[in-house]
Amino acid sequence: MTSNHYPSTSYHQYLEGGGEMGKLTREFDWSTTALGHPETWSQSLLTTINIMLNSRFPMFIWWGPDLIQFYNDAYRPSLGNDGKHPKALGQRGADCWKEIWPVIKPLIDQVILTGESTWSEDQLIPIYRNKKLEDVYWTFSYSALKDETGKIAGVLVICNETTNKVQTYNAVQDAKRELEFAIEAAELGTWDLNPQTNHFIGNDRLKSWFGLSAENEIELNHAIDAIIDDDKERVTTAINKALEKGSDGNYSVIYTIINSKDNTRRIVEAIGKAKFDAEGIPYRFSGILLDVTEEYKLQQRKDEFISVASHELKTPITSLSASMQILQKLIKTNSAPDKIPLFINKASNNLNKLVHLLDDLLNVTKIQQGQLGLNKTLFNLAELVVDCAENTKLVSDHEFIINADKTIMVFADYRRIDQVLVNLINNAVKYSPQAKRIELSVCKENDTVKVSVRDFGIGINPQKLPHLFDRYYRVDTLGHQFSGLGLGLYISSEIIKRHNGKIGVDSALGDGSDFWFTIPAN
Repeated sequence: MTSNHYPSTSYHQYLEGGGEMGKLTREFDWSTTALGHPETWSQSLLTTINIMLNSRFPMFIWWGPDLIQFYNDAYRPSLGNDGKHPKALGQRGADCWKEIWPVIKPLIDQVILTGESTWSEDQLIPIYRNKKLEDVYWTFSYSALKDETGKIAGVLVICNETTNKVQTYNAVQDAKRELEFAIEAAELGTWDLNPQTNHFIGNDRLKSWFGLSAENEIELNHAIDAIIDDDKERVTTAINKALEKGSDGNYSVIYTIINSKDNTRRIVEAIGKAKFDAEGIPYRFSGILLDVTEEYKLQQRKDEFISVASHELKTPITSLSASMQILQKLIKTNSAPDKIPLFINKASNNLNKLVHLLDDLLNVTKIQQGQLGLNKTLFNLAELVVDCAENTKLVSDHEFIINADKTIMVFADYRRIDQVLVNLINNAVKYSPQAKRIELSVCKENDTVKVSVRDFGIGINPQKLPHLFDRYYRVDTLGHQFSGLGLGLYISSEIIKRHNGKIGVDSALGDGSDFWFTIPAN
């Protein structure tokens, strides 16, 4: 080689910079390799190394018959720890990549032979790094490098490790398959509406319920047309309510559809959620559809509920009527005036009980029709808990022990949260007739606020715990039959769900119960 091709005084400037790999390249004893000292290297090799070292994109070079290696700082992390780095620098390709040489050597040969570049996307090429053989994915291109004579003397690799991307994609696909399996196992219909375009998408099961073939697109008006006339207005109102600016986006409604092909009637329950952008405009409305036509168990509970409701409503009405008759007699005869306040109080208590029962029925109807809206304001949750306890003390001889963080503020529906608290506190009083201590707590847990109502009463049978928040479910414990419609906990559960919170209970038979709920912290 002549000095015209290999300027001995200028190679230093081509190896400047480049961070860690630039330093290692300058310090490496290249005389131990087939390439020899850098002062003998060709101008094309020096120029390519300079470009590589100072690039922030991962690059790798093989040069000469032995395919001696160079790489930059951006490529270095792909070699891992306790693996090929730093000995890969200046090493022969065949010695460095023994585990994958049969895979990559044909690509190198192809580039050197033809001069044409290769392209591979998300290619699995396992390499030894971090003390083990790892599955590593790459998107890369091999390109020919020419020497001063125009002959192909090396290969430039420009690459990007895509392992995280591929693993994330695979995880998403696995989750998608699991979700599809769950949906299939649960026999659910799924739907997705773009409120801005009215483009409506449904899975094959939903299409079959509506009488459409799998390849058919669904137009929103066709989906509405399948709903029986008696339910159309109610469903449309529930949809509009969920999509209304400022709403919580929740959607829940039960209605009947008729299959357009065979006229089969099907009762379905739709549950969904609308999502809004920063301006409060809905951009997605999606959910599931359940076939509830064959729920005889629910129908049986409804029948039982009607029987219970008839009895529960009749009791205060009968008592109220009797109190009013006695009052009329006392007033007419002007006798026993000292007893008049007593019967007025009895009549008032029974009237309040009747109003409470009717409120429960009205709330359930609102929930079923998707009309249980929220009016959120900012308020002090501890103060609300104290107020509920003080009001209960007026009609109960229980002792309330309150442990509450008085600084906690929440953005929620004051009236609905009050309704939940009153229900839980009244239940604690009702189910602990002998144990007079009730503990109330309010605390912050990460991004949520937790409220707990703990009694030391009769507790709950473990077999009944999973059903406590079901509609129409009433607890009959230790031979005690307590009044009520079995709606209070169901309504409380729905209120907390609409606040994007959770509700639950911890209880042991004979050892009291701890009812709790969480809602997002302000």
